[in-house]
Amino acid sequence: MECIWLKTSPSLKKGIDLINHLEETKFEQFLRRIVVKLKNQDIEIFTEEERRKLEKIFKLNDQQLLLSIKTIMYIFKRMLKFIFMPADLKSDLLDVGFNEEKVNFFIKVWSHETKLTLNDLASTSNKYEGNPNLQWKLNTELSSEFNKKSKVPKAYVSFLGEHEVTEVELTHQELNSIFLQIESIQNELDNIM
Repeated sequence: MECIWLKTSPSLKKGIDLINHLEETKFEQFLRRIVVKLKNQDIEIFTEEERRKLEKIFKLNDQQLLLSIKTIMYIFKRMLKFIFMPADLKSDLLDVGFNEEKVNFFIKVWSHETKLTLNDLASTSNKYEGNPNLQWKLNTELSSEFNKKSKVPKAYVSFLGEHEVTEVELTHQELNSIFLQIESIQNELDNIM
């Protein structure tokens, strides 16, 4: 009943139960709308009028509809932070209590969104394919208006493409985190070889 990437709680269980009872014909459209708004980081997913219509369609009260929306948002945020094989994701969603039909809708929408994200990454990486160049420099901020006697080391990394320059400012902690992630990837690649 547990999965590594998702912490279950009584509220989540209640949300899953509500989602399992939502009408199948409108669910995929409902799910897609939530995911699109989530990706766009919109504050309001549904207007007041839309929520009233959804309450009638799904036969829910305001609190139940809100819990259903929050549950879907939480699960999708978690899904987008991990890399899954579709079969493993399906198994995990079934384990936490979703019914087969809802799991299939989640997998379908997740697959579509993941494909879009990967295509965006591929098109972004093509910008640097012709003449990739990486430059970096280190600076230390010795003091500022807010911290009179502080030393803040910062790394500046520039990715130079043919038509675009992307600069990133990193603190020591952020740079260390990236290094550890790259080292982890390298270890996994070494283990495969």
